[in-house]
Amino acid sequence: MKNNLWIMMLLAALFFSCSKKVYVKNDYHLFEENFTLAPDALLRTDGVYVLESIWNKDTGERKADEHIFYKFYNTGQANLTVDLDSKIKTEEDYLESIKEHIASTNKAGFKTHLEGYYRLQGNKIVIERITIPRDVAVYSYGYVESGKLVIVTETIEGKGKFSDKHFTDNYKATYVFVPLEKSGLSNLKPGW
Repeated sequence: MKNNLWIMMLLAALFFSCSKKVYVKNDYHLFEENFTLAPDALLRTDGVYVLESIWNKDTGERKADEHIFYKFYNTGQANLTVDLDSKIKTEEDYLESIKEHIASTNKAGFKTHLEGYYRLQGNKIVIERITIPRDVAVYSYGYVESGKLVIVTETIEGKGKFSDKHFTDNYKATYVFVPLEKSGLSNLKPGW
């Protein structure tokens, strides 16, 4: 009987050590309980930032061949969406995608993947998300311009600190702002 108990405990420990962690707010370095986006911030939350082009010092600039967009919330959350099938084309499509995503984040057992938090310092931005397959935090560093978001570095280092070494000139992924109907966004609350 005692041996069976030990075997059961060993199997349970093995199972739980192999299962992926469900991340919560406090697991994020950039989570801030009472975060509120400053009214004069350049970052906008009334739409999405859609990937337009990618530039690097070796190959120059090229038009984006993937449909990827960021949605930011004035409470500090951010979501990166990869539209693999390029189905999202209209304002209504973007709104429906955002609504579906938020609904999925409120379900039991939801695991973060492309969701996270952001912080601003002047026009500089850091976005943190945790990738479940790799079980690691990824930080995107960039800056916000009028109508644009430019990501210049993506790394697992830095823990979201605003260090100059993360704001380089070797790479630029430029996202253009696409406004969405404010009434369609007004009641949407992220579940992460």
